[in-house]
Amino acid sequence: MALKLRRSAVANKVPTIAQLELGELAVNTHDGRLFLKRDDGSESIVEIVNSGRVISAGTGLTGGGSLAADRTLAADIASQAEAEAGANSTRLMTPERTAQAIAALASSGASTLTAGETIRSRVDAYYQRTSTSWGTRHAFDFAQDGTIRISFDGASSSSEPAYFRVTRLRNAITTVMGSWTITGTAWAGKFIDVDVAQGDRVSVQSQASTRTSGSDKSTTTYYGYARIQNARFKTGGENLVPGVYAPVEND
Repeated sequence: MALKLRRSAVANKVPTIAQLELGELAVNTHDGRLFLKRDDGSESIVEIVNSGRVISAGTGLTGGGSLAADRTLAADIASQAEAEAGANSTRLMTPERTAQAIAALASSGASTLTAGETIRSRVDAYYQRTSTSWGTRHAFDFAQDGTIRISFDGASSSSEPAYFRVTRLRNAITTVMGSWTITGTAWAGKFIDVDVAQGDRVSVQSQASTRTSGSDKSTTTYYGYARIQNARFKTGGENLVPGVYAPVEND
């Protein structure tokens, strides 16, 4: 098969499959690029690359190298310590690292929390949970140390019990800090003071109940849906610094 050459002096012009025959080369004399047609069962245009050319990783990237082999460029991500220190100008920040840096800056000048009656974060709207699995009504990620007061109003949809609890997530371990069983439709106010540290998540949760009574031929199912409102996080007057996920709704 004879070797043929096709030429173009137009910048950035690349030959098409229809323009090249197998064994024919195309030279772009303006760009200094060389192309051929490959047929491995599917025809395509391949550029012959000078292996002496190099891809260099710029600021915030790693990898690269000569084009003699496949190369990968990767983001050079800052560590949490670097993100919180804020002194490195060559590393990249992810959303997680940005949130960690903000939390660290906020907590550096934040007050130690004390439990009190000043509402600093809340979800007041009425909600009825019909599922018999636990569901979170309100949660907060803390960027401060101290004690927080959590309060809520709970009720059942009937004389059947409804369940409520406050949990604290610390170092990937969830601890139930307080739990309540409420029967009847009258609202019952509950509260608990919880010790918190930076990175803790405190949640107010509810769960419905169900009970079946009777024989195989005649059964009745009774439900106690968990009703909750006025889920609030309170301090002794200190401002509550937003954590990574939870917004603050001031009173």
